[in-house]
Amino acid sequence: MKQMKIILLAVVILAAIAAGYVWLFIWNKPQTNVEQAKGIQVEAKLLFQAYSSNEQQANATYLEKIVEVTGEVTTVSTNAEGFMVVLLKADDPMFGINCTLEQKDVVIKKGETVTLKGICTGYLTDVVLIRCYKVK
Repeated sequence: MKQMKIILLAVVILAAIAAGYVWLFIWNKPQTNVEQAKGIQVEAKLLFQAYSSNEQQANATYLEKIVEVTGEVTTVSTNAEGFMVVLLKADDPMFGINCTLEQKDVVIKKGETVTLKGICTGYLTDVVLIRCYKVK
């Protein structure tokens, strides 16, 4: 009985050490340089259609990948952290491609056609891209 408790304690300690290493690896994982990386090029309307028609298939293609999306700007706003948020037009007038920019020194105006590059995080009511940069 005492030997079983020692073995169980050793297993718990080893599991805690392994979990700690995994946590450290994930915490210290280097971030991708979105601005310099090559992205999957797609039109805003086609990206939205891909997600609205088959989210699983679109996730397989775009999720957690760098996407370079081109479309017409419908709104420009600022979020609570002070980052610019741009909504690109899709087929549905209520929804689109929601892009949060990391650039502070960029000017984007409603009605303009732009290409933005960012990491696709999936589909809520909009397709969401984070860490975006305006492609020149």
